[in-house]
Amino acid sequence: MRFDTWRIWQEHQPDHWEHVKAFEVNGIFEPNFFGMIAVGVVILMAGFLLGLEKNSKRHDFAMALPFSRKEMFLTKYVMGLAVVLIGYNLSFWLAYFAIYQSEFSQLLAEVDLTNSYWLPLAAYFVIYSFAMFIGTISGEIKSQIALTLIFLVFPQGIFILIGQFLNVHGINFIELEIAEWVFQDLFWFNYLNNLFFDELNIWIPVIAGLVFTVLAIVIYERSPSEYSGEFLMFRSLHPLFAFGIPFCSALLGGLMLSSMAPYNSSDALSLILYWLGALIALFFSWKITKKLLNR
Repeated sequence: MRFDTWRIWQEHQPDHWEHVKAFEVNGIFEPNFFGMIAVGVVILMAGFLLGLEKNSKRHDFAMALPFSRKEMFLTKYVMGLAVVLIGYNLSFWLAYFAIYQSEFSQLLAEVDLTNSYWLPLAAYFVIYSFAMFIGTISGEIKSQIALTLIFLVFPQGIFILIGQFLNVHGINFIELEIAEWVFQDLFWFNYLNNLFFDELNIWIPVIAGLVFTVLAIVIYERSPSEYSGEFLMFRSLHPLFAFGIPFCSALLGGLMLSSMAPYNSSDALSLILYWLGALIALFFSWKITKKLLNR
């Protein structure tokens, strides 16, 4: 279908075609919207591999089998990673050869295959490894998926929340170099956007993915099976989440309500709205947290 569009532009709008052809061919290999769908599928797959069996007695049965926990985890991990690699390579190289055998084959010279191929693959690898790591901490599939989505953007989110807290209270939030690094190199979704390809280092997601994998193996071997089906597998993490969830929720509630203040409103109104939103979010998040942690 893109070929038909390109042919129309080439025939009827040659000037426009000359201007956009490099962008168009690179867009074919950029994940775009379908990349976000793929990320969702990767997170769900990790949940099916680890979290789903914890919702039932299958996890208890698996622990009784004559295999080590390390072997069981690596089997699941390799199965999921194989799906990611096979699906990605089929998609990428079918697109490549479809263009190669067409009259637009010369456009492939406009594509930096090194970045276009390896950077999105590294993003899927680190997101999958991270989802599996979260799966070793969480006690069931819903908490695994929710925590994976939250902590994927947590480094960037906490900067935004703290920045708004300081700004509302009259403290200038100074942009630090570490903040730029967090929002660029540690925001894994940037590796799915070719606008950032020239600014990114592929070794960061690769090393991060390997670290998450090693941590997941170590934690899976030590996770207490008796807490399968609960929000978390480790009771020692309850105090951290009992404080962290209401704290972050309060910051988010304050940000949301203070952002509703008119542009030319007084600082006092923004401050009142901020603390009103923070207290409302704190109250409800504390109730939810107590229920999640069975406290």
